[in-house]
Amino acid sequence: MSIDPSSLKAVDVSIWNALLGTLFRCRKTEERLIRLYHQAKIYGGVYTGVGQEAMGAAAALAGGPRDLYAPLIRDLSVHYGRGETPRNVFRQWLARADGPTRGRDGNVHFGNAANGVYAMISHLGAMLPVVVGGVMARRLKGEEAVGFGFIGDGGTSTGDFHEAVNFAAVREAPVVFVMENNKYAYSTPSRDQYRCARLADKAAGYGIEGHAVDGNDAVGLYLFFRDLAADLRARPRAVLVDCDTLRMRGHGEHDDSSYVPKDLLAEYTARDPLRVAREQLVAAGVLTAAAVEALERGVAVEVDEAYQRALQDGAPDPRTLGEGVYADG
Repeated sequence: MSIDPSSLKAVDVSIWNALLGTLFRCRKTEERLIRLYHQAKIYGGVYTGVGQEAMGAAAALAGGPRDLYAPLIRDLSVHYGRGETPRNVFRQWLARADGPTRGRDGNVHFGNAANGVYAMISHLGAMLPVVVGGVMARRLKGEEAVGFGFIGDGGTSTGDFHEAVNFAAVREAPVVFVMENNKYAYSTPSRDQYRCARLADKAAGYGIEGHAVDGNDAVGLYLFFRDLAADLRARPRAVLVDCDTLRMRGHGEHDDSSYVPKDLLAEYTARDPLRVAREQLVAAGVLTAAAVEALERGVAVEVDEAYQRALQDGAPDPRTLGEGVYADG
């Protein structure tokens, strides 16, 4: 995206610090999770959003306090952008008794209702109708809520995606369907998923607007989502946003992603969202290089302390296994 530096200076610098902080927090958390996985300290697999942090961070910070979010497994940046703490994230991934799901659910299956973030499930697309319903419920109560539902390129082939988008379009529910087009549904390339030239072209079939944007440009995405959310509050409707990106690691840490062409990976590695955001904000004179480096160092310390403390937290007591499984009689 081409951005006028003056538009960046018009935004309160605290927003840019929050955006960069979210990107750094995500990357450093996931780098630690990768190491913990290879040390056999993680229960379950590790699925990271390395290279895809910009979309979730931008959307999370662009929303209002009553907006709703339905993230995917790679959208740790949504959780952090909406106020989740590294301590809680590590408690969850290490299956600690004081974590969000008390060590009882898959490590990525957590959310935070107070932050407007739904707990995701592994059936991709299934949470999209939920966020549509949640936004409609809040609108009926008189709240100007907007929803952000995340889906991958492969997930746009699912029935739940179609039903959610179609229903939101017909009912004019203000939901942004953020399509994280990372080129592969596990190892299936986009050419085997859909025939349209761009995912944004699917919008025409639902009678709604579709946008194609740079999914690695966190700064541009923040401005785009901020303005789009404001517009949806004034004129409620569903919108598809096709975000061009690429995951820089395998589907999970068990996958070496050898099916991804080396030149394609190199192209997107050069467009690393953290590098792009850092360079844009420094070049525009919004932040200094020294300030950005200090922010990154501070986040590194925060993440390191959080995981060290979470390692000391207790595991669930086996005697509590039945708690929270059935409704109390």
